[in-house]
Amino acid sequence: MATPYVPVPMPIGNSASSFTTNRNQRSSSFGSVSTSSNSSKGQLEDSNMGNFKQTSVPDQMDNTSSVCSSPLIRTKFTGTASSIEYSTRPRDTEEQNPETVNWEDRPSTPTILGYEVMEERAKFTVYKILVKKTPEESWVVFRRYTDFSRLNDKLKEMFPGFRLALPPKRWFKDNYNADFLEDRQLGLQAFLQNLVAHKDIANCLAVREFLCLDDPPGPFDSLEESRAFCETLEETNYRLQKELLEKQKEMESLKKLLSEKQLHIDTLENRIRTLSLEPEESLDVSETEGEQILKVESSALEVDQDVLDEESRADNKPCLSFSEPENAVSEIEVAEVAYDAEED
Repeated sequence: MATPYVPVPMPIGNSASSFTTNRNQRSSSFGSVSTSSNSSKGQLEDSNMGNFKQTSVPDQMDNTSSVCSSPLIRTKFTGTASSIEYSTRPRDTEEQNPETVNWEDRPSTPTILGYEVMEERAKFTVYKILVKKTPEESWVVFRRYTDFSRLNDKLKEMFPGFRLALPPKRWFKDNYNADFLEDRQLGLQAFLQNLVAHKDIANCLAVREFLCLDDPPGPFDSLEESRAFCETLEETNYRLQKELLEKQKEMESLKKLLSEKQLHIDTLENRIRTLSLEPEESLDVSETEGEQILKVESSALEVDQDVLDEESRADNKPCLSFSEPENAVSEIEVAEVAYDAEED
């Protein structure tokens, strides 16, 4: 005997609404926004997420849609899991009136400190950016290449006449090659420099949200930010120690050079002192030698005089006398007179 068919009642209206809700929940997973590598896909998922939030919390979105045009997306890395926070806080008065923003309040050029390949559900690279609003106030934010691409798309819509160049994507080769990542880091650094160099772009809402200028992250907001803060301190400590070591080496080399110069100066002083004493000694020696020469010459003259006297006596001829010059002249005259008399 066949069992009679008993229909089971099912609420048609509720099933349709629940099916739509479940479908929206599946299409906008939190991980898909943070791990997507395609900017267009991420924008589509953001729109789906917006639709889901409108169906679930319509009153909240209606109240804030007139104040904030786009939600603020903040990514936090906690261990091996990532989370997305959506904030619909109202803009500040300076954001509503960009003309009143002072040009001097813009931050200095953000510096990309490095990159890190994250291994989660999907492998991706995160760039660590150091933002300095003032010399005393700085913080670190983490951004992916997709975040840079989305920011570039927003800036193209806001500033059609201004073009910013992003490093190109890589489709067929390894995106995690060290050389490729370093080249991309340099390209992203140039992109940030161009952002800050333009006054209107540096103060627009998209850039301020990208760099967290209005709501800087604290060093202990998440595990990743705490680790980045500690790494920054370690890098600063390492840099200061390296500079100190270089200064110490330079100081040692200068000390060595100073000692060599001092030794050279002492040598020159001794040489000058020696040269200044040599003329006095030579003068004393020359005076002594001169006296000896005079004595020798005088004694020689005396000997010659004696010899001449003896010869003159032997020959009965007049001779010159060095001791009595006047007598010598008279003797010569007498001799001449006598010679003349003999001739006569």
